[in-house]
Amino acid sequence: MGINTALYKTLTFGVSALYTGVAGALGAIVVQFVAPDSFSFLLSVSFLVGLVIGGIGSIPGCLIAGLFVLFVPNIAESISTGLAGAVYGVILLIVIFVMPTGTAGFARLVLARLSRSPKPEGRSR
Repeated sequence: MGINTALYKTLTFGVSALYTGVAGALGAIVVQFVAPDSFSFLLSVSFLVGLVIGGIGSIPGCLIAGLFVLFVPNIAESISTGLAGAVYGVILLIVIFVMPTGTAGFARLVLARLSRSPKPEGRSR
């Protein structure tokens, strides 16, 4: 159809690399020290949890997932200090079971159900 997909895929990758570089530079300015040890395996797992909770490709889902990753471990620790990891895992499994498409997909589903108008009752044939 005349669209150069290789050009636009490369351009998209370049723009995402630009944003990532700016975010990394701002993070280095705030922390004032950057080393490979600063990024642990637990941080990678937290990013994955955020991705699963928020849903893929949704800005509001990302915000909700960020709040989840930030506050739910503290809530789990306040419930049980010794079993904070288990409580966090149980909360995570419950959220995944209730919202398998993430919070963004769940919100779309709820809005779609609410926007449906009830069918008018008429004569059936």
